[in-house]
Amino acid sequence: MNDSTATHTYDKRLEDGQLSASAMLVLMRDNYREILLVTFLIASLAVAYAFLATPMYQGDAVVRVDPIEPNPLGLAMHGQDAQSQAVPTPSPAAEMAVMQSRSVIEPVIEKFRFDVTVTPKQIPLLGAIATKLSTPGTPAAPWLGLGSFAWGGEDVAIGTFDVPHDLEEKKFTLTAGVNGLYRLSGPGGEPLIKGEVGKPAIANGVTVNIQKLVARPGTEFTLLRYNLYDAATRFTDLMKISDMAKDTGVLEVTFLADNPFRAANVTNALVEQYLATAVAAKQRQDTQTLAFINRELPRLKSEVKRTAQALTDYRTTAKTLQPTSESQSYLQGSIELQKQYAALQLQRTQMLDKFQPDTRWVKNIDQQLGDLSRAMSLLNGRFADMPVSERTSLDLERDAKVAEDVYLGMVQKSEQLSVRRASSTGGVHIVDYAVTPLHQVKPNQLLVIAGGIVVGILLGCLSVFLRRHVMNGVTDPLFVERQLRVPLIGSVYFSQHQRKHIESDSSNLALPHAMGKGTHGIALPNRLKRRGANLSRDVGSNVLSSKYPQDPAVEAIRQVCSTLLYELNSVPSKVVCVTGPTPGAGKSFIAANLATVLAEVGQRVLLIDGDMRRGRLASQFGLSSAQGLHEVLVGEQHPRSVIRTAIVDGLSLMACGARGVNPATLLMKRSFGELLTDLKQTYDVIVIDTPPTLAVSDASIVAGQADATMLVLRSGLQSEKEILETVKKLERANARILGAVFNAIPARRSDTTYGYIVSDLMQPTVQPS
Repeated sequence: MNDSTATHTYDKRLEDGQLSASAMLVLMRDNYREILLVTFLIASLAVAYAFLATPMYQGDAVVRVDPIEPNPLGLAMHGQDAQSQAVPTPSPAAEMAVMQSRSVIEPVIEKFRFDVTVTPKQIPLLGAIATKLSTPGTPAAPWLGLGSFAWGGEDVAIGTFDVPHDLEEKKFTLTAGVNGLYRLSGPGGEPLIKGEVGKPAIANGVTVNIQKLVARPGTEFTLLRYNLYDAATRFTDLMKISDMAKDTGVLEVTFLADNPFRAANVTNALVEQYLATAVAAKQRQDTQTLAFINRELPRLKSEVKRTAQALTDYRTTAKTLQPTSESQSYLQGSIELQKQYAALQLQRTQMLDKFQPDTRWVKNIDQQLGDLSRAMSLLNGRFADMPVSERTSLDLERDAKVAEDVYLGMVQKSEQLSVRRASSTGGVHIVDYAVTPLHQVKPNQLLVIAGGIVVGILLGCLSVFLRRHVMNGVTDPLFVERQLRVPLIGSVYFSQHQRKHIESDSSNLALPHAMGKGTHGIALPNRLKRRGANLSRDVGSNVLSSKYPQDPAVEAIRQVCSTLLYELNSVPSKVVCVTGPTPGAGKSFIAANLATVLAEVGQRVLLIDGDMRRGRLASQFGLSSAQGLHEVLVGEQHPRSVIRTAIVDGLSLMACGARGVNPATLLMKRSFGELLTDLKQTYDVIVIDTPPTLAVSDASIVAGQADATMLVLRSGLQSEKEILETVKKLERANARILGAVFNAIPARRSDTTYGYIVSDLMQPTVQPS
């Protein structure tokens, strides 16, 4: 990219108003106080949460889950991998779900009363602070004399709290009494039970047993009995089960509680209950398998006898010889296949007790039986040429051997199940029990405070950005030039001198302009408006340029004056209309100080208050608004009779006069134009202060007859739409918009000019000797 292209891209970016990284940094630096304030507030909330939130402790235990035995009958079978899929196999996810089931957690909930909550009535935040400062087990003295509230140190233990179904999750009130007595009130405040600690009490279907109550007499607590479903949900929210290593069956169980001992005890109770549940399930399974084996053993025993007798009878009748090597090979293969076939038949019979024939597990066994049948057919085909007598003898010997092996295997399995049922572990082993934790896990104070600071900085920057570019009005003076093509002829900083001056004069009832908006468009309280309405005209001037000529705002107005005189140099008559989009922009402040500065440089200036609706320009000079423009336009007064000399030589003032019924009609009459023509002969510059352009049509009428119009905008007050509509309205009135003055700009650290002026003003003035 060549230099010209790069320059064009940069200019295009600047023109489009894109915010660069450097501009963003400058924006943040200019508003660092706001960022620090937001950061301080967020960090304070984080600190309060870190130290006032209830600490949570975590207990953790480790359990190991053994895989399900793939062959519950204990018989060796063909295709062990395939057979292992014939029955459902466990997974860590399945065991986690079982551990969170109500059959496991309900006994723990009832043991530790997680279905009942006891909450002391406290004042928010203040109660938390008092609790932190109290000693557990010793009720603290009430703060502010509020004895019914808990202030820390209370201890309550609930043994039983049963309520009717329709009163579940309703708030009951427990009030501590003296000498171990208490009073229980219903959800509506009705008295229900008067009881004593350690003794069960029953009334109106409510059963309660308070095992421990340490509290000042009169302290109130809120009791709530949860529905079992909701209690289980709350309990599972506090527990967490995770697979320590994928598909290993080693699970970690954790539980959060507000007491370290409670965290460890609940965790251990949870894994022990899971172990007990698994043992019970395993015992039920072993009992079912043992019952099946016991049913099958008589049949298998008779089958052994039958096959053995058949083999003996055949050998006696046929007088067979010892088998050859070929027949021995057939016998071994046939025995193995037949034994596996018999085992699968037993397995299928057992599976039919649990599953339907069309389930996938039974179908898997049927498929394996079919595979074995085909294998047996192939084996028989290989030895089809053997002698019939020898083949028959081998088949009988095979049947006897298979029947004997199956019978002995089932007897052995029966003995194993009998022993295991009495000492079963359920396939679950507790590897590590939970120990009492020392440190809390929530909230992590350092992390919370650090996170609060980071979040505060981010939110502070975001608030500055949103206020600067989204939520508030336009604060960028260059926006007017970039987007609206209206020249910027001046940027006036907010004057701290003027603010102090307003506050001082307000307290001394010396603000004539306190009836409306003060300098820079500052809105004054109604009480100051009422008190200032009766001030006399001899209180003196409040024009900033006359009291603080070196104020940065006055310096900026001098630059506006220089630009104005240059732009009007080619115009024979110089009538300047000063207006703004909305009230509060500070147009009267700009008009008064601009007229004063013009007079100081030798111009003959006439300042006209053209706001015949709410004009108070005369009050800034310590003059009365009576007798002015309105009286001239209605023909009651001659112009020369209402023009008064102001604070500076060369500056004259025509007040607004009485409040007219329809000022716009008076301004549209020929008499207003004739008045301006007559006054042009006497004055070099005529400055007319007008009402807001968007509020009424007066400003457009005056701007149409003026030689130049100055648009006053207040930083952050007007939106882009309001400024655009103002410009369009003035253009439709054929006004010549000289440019815009950005008023009341907050002092920014990045503005070196402002810093230079302020530091210069801080230097003491040395009078020449």
